[in-house]
Amino acid sequence: MDNSRFSTLVYRIIGKPERWHEDYIDIMHQVLDETESFDDPANFSELEIGDQILRRLSDTNEALVAFGTLLDKSRFKMIILDNDFVPIYFNQNAEDLHTQVLSSVQPGKLDLHVLNLAQNAAEQNIRNYKVGNRSNLTSLENLHCNGDQVYLRSIHNQTSPDAEPIRFYLLLVLDQSRNDKQLNPDFIKQHELTDKEQMVLVKLMHGKTIKEIACESFISENTVKTHLKSLYRKTYTKSQADIVRLVLTHESQILDSYFGTGGGLFMPDSEKTKDRFLNLASGYQVAYRDYGPADGDVVIMLHNGYGCRVTIPLGYEEILVKLNKRVIIPDRPGYGRSEYIKNHPKGWEALINEFIDALDIKQYDLLGSVFGSVMALCFATQADHRLKQIRLCSPVFVNQQSDTQFLTGILSPTSRLVRASKRFAKEIYQLWLKSIAMNLDVHYRSMLESSIGSAERELFQKNQTLDLMIEGFREGSSQSLEGISSEMVYCLSPRKIDLSSITVPVTMWWGTEDIRVSQDGVEHLAKQLPNVELRILEGYSEHLYYALFEEILTD
Repeated sequence: MDNSRFSTLVYRIIGKPERWHEDYIDIMHQVLDETESFDDPANFSELEIGDQILRRLSDTNEALVAFGTLLDKSRFKMIILDNDFVPIYFNQNAEDLHTQVLSSVQPGKLDLHVLNLAQNAAEQNIRNYKVGNRSNLTSLENLHCNGDQVYLRSIHNQTSPDAEPIRFYLLLVLDQSRNDKQLNPDFIKQHELTDKEQMVLVKLMHGKTIKEIACESFISENTVKTHLKSLYRKTYTKSQADIVRLVLTHESQILDSYFGTGGGLFMPDSEKTKDRFLNLASGYQVAYRDYGPADGDVVIMLHNGYGCRVTIPLGYEEILVKLNKRVIIPDRPGYGRSEYIKNHPKGWEALINEFIDALDIKQYDLLGSVFGSVMALCFATQADHRLKQIRLCSPVFVNQQSDTQFLTGILSPTSRLVRASKRFAKEIYQLWLKSIAMNLDVHYRSMLESSIGSAERELFQKNQTLDLMIEGFREGSSQSLEGISSEMVYCLSPRKIDLSSITVPVTMWWGTEDIRVSQDGVEHLAKQLPNVELRILEGYSEHLYYALFEEILTD
């Protein structure tokens, strides 16, 4: 990978999220409109279209400025290596490290001794990766930069489950000159660290002894030790080396979202205990969560593409008890803790039907949100008498090719690409997803804030709904983007099913500030269903599932 291509890819990630989002939509439309062969898939050139999109998106020096700002303010001296262990970028802090590790014989290549150490460390990381430890750093034996240990971090590229991962590598050294840099806010929040604990940890990371920390902070050594014990307990570590490694691992995940899955963020044991797993006859394991009274009326929730089994509005406990509803949310293949199945969603209806059988559910309603609505309607055409009602929130449904005219926002150009090349559309969509996932708390939050309806805004700000949506996307995409991107292609491809065969009551909810599908689109969908009630709500968006949860579930 040459530096030009690398900087282009970096721009996809680092560019301001709102600008990237707008540029993506505008440029996709421009390129597709200008490509005479677009409407004839036989003459469609993925390479030609891809090159044009890349060139226009990267036609700015903002990429290098943003990337440099990001890495040069990092806590690390960092060198990025490609899959052949060739250095392709280093931040300005790492000039001494870069000079140290380069070969004096082969310009631009690693010194042979350093290369051997890096390859050994990479092999260790591969072994860690195969057993599920995707967040580990491996030290390069006896390699130091100005007395500080050099680490190697492997980043596994997002691939299909049956393909060998492509790997990139980071050479990392803690930059002692950045001892003023505070801990990552995500890390602080995740482990609920106090100000004193943060202070001790930062000093510990930068080589201070317990005695030195006590002296500089005007506290006793015993107090420092007390803070350390609390840090060990909160971070599930057992030594100073362990906790420093944990922080370095967390902060070096900055490029994971583009180059690989990164394994997601740490989920506390208290949250994991809510997860349930069901083994199907094929041996496939479905992860899911079961909310509400055990004897409540069952509602099977099919989450949006940016959600997973944790996607349930805050305050659900009281609502479900009040309405006597039991909401079951399974992770579909490729989401959260359910592994991706090749060719999903093909055959998915049989999988969810077996899931329902295995739970011995006598009757149930379906609840689908956005793309989850597609999954709900497709399943409903094959469901048996146990299905009693369907509730759809902000439904997106392409039954015939002409239905794509009703799509808006990012779905509009994406549907055009899907028509021409499903594979290429999936790749471009994954790049867009990765640009968001690079820093969910900034990028995705920015997108969410701009898409919230005026009637929802105050509620969402009051009950931290944005944090819930971010966590749902974070967990849903923690292992793979295959589920999200495969379902996007499926949902934006004409389903060509007979919706008149769905005779159970269908209630559709759509907000006037929805930026995924137009009012004409939901009205067109409603006309195809024989027993439907369409509710149009002023000031609500495609997020109304969170805002109107109780009302949606009320019979």
